[in-house]
Order: sequence, then C-alpha cells, then structure tokens
Amino acid sequence: MASFLALLPRSLTTFLYAVAALLRFYGNIDTTPIPQVPLTILQWSFIAFILGTAALLANLGLEWNTGNRSRNREIEARERETRRDNLADEERNRAAEERDRADRADQERDRADQERNRADQERNRADQERNRADQERQRAARRARIQNRGFVLQTRYQLAPSPEARATLIDSLSFIQEYGE
Repeated sequence: MASFLALLPRSLTTFLYAVAALLRFYGNIDTTPIPQVPLTILQWSFIAFILGTAALLANLGLEWNTGNRSRNREIEARERETRRDNLADEERNRAAEERDRADRADQERDRADQERNRADQERNRADQERNRADQERQRAARRARIQNRGFVLQTRYQLAPSPEARATLIDSLSFIQEYGE
C-alpha cells in the first residue's frame, strides 16, 4: 500500500500536466465543453495544472517524510550502539574493581599493578578505537550534509533556474571540488 501511495502522486502529476497541455494547446480555448459548468477549455487546463502542482507537492511531502524516517532510524541505531558501549564499559569497570579488591586481599600488589597497567592500555586502545569511530561518523555526517546541500541546490535550480540559484549551485560545486571528501 505504501508503494502505491508513493507512486500515485508521480503518476497523477504526469497525467494532470499532460491533460493541461492537451487542453491548452490542442483545442479551441474559448469553447465551453460542459454547458452546465461555465468554464472554458483554457480554464479547465488551468485547473488541471493546479491539480498537477498539488499532486507534485504531495509527492515532495511523501519523499521528505520518507527521508526523515530513515534518518531517524539511523540516529536511533547509533544511540542504541552507544548505550551498549556504555554498558560494556561499566561492566568492564566493575570487573576491574573486583580484580583490584581480590589482589589487595591476597596482598599481591606487584601483580595487581601489572594487571591495572594492562587494563589501562586496553582501555586506551578501546578509547582510541572509539575516537576513530566517532571521527569517522563525523566525517560521514559531514559528507552527508554536503551531499544533501548539493541535492537541495540542484533541485532548487531545476525547479526555478534563476541566475541566483545557478550562482549558488556553482558555489556549492566549487566548495565540493575544493574540499572533496
């Protein structure tokens, strides 16, 4: 059902624009086809054009909603992963504290110091790996923002090809070429 609803506005938009064109360019524009409704062919074509534009806006709304839902799912997945990492860190910390207590009770301080050093090194490695993963996520988010901005500018230019939109699009392209990935 969702795929039908996603396809309907596109098909309806195309059909209504085609009807508007046919009515406007292939008929006598001053005739009234339905005598009970006092509208000329030109007015009917204008109504078909307005309906096509409304269907286009509905399609844009559906696409926007779909994009927001997928971004929200990705954000929730990242948050779940962060929570799991935090729980694992807490569990590791509890285990390290229990080892320290057992070592103090046995009065084997030298071995306990060596194990703490190893645990610290492992934590540092884990922290470094986490930092690398965070940096990679930030780079990916930055790339996604640049791509989204380029897409929005391109869409604006396609919808209204004005010199201002073209200049903004050219600026965006030069930014992408300068900074790349």
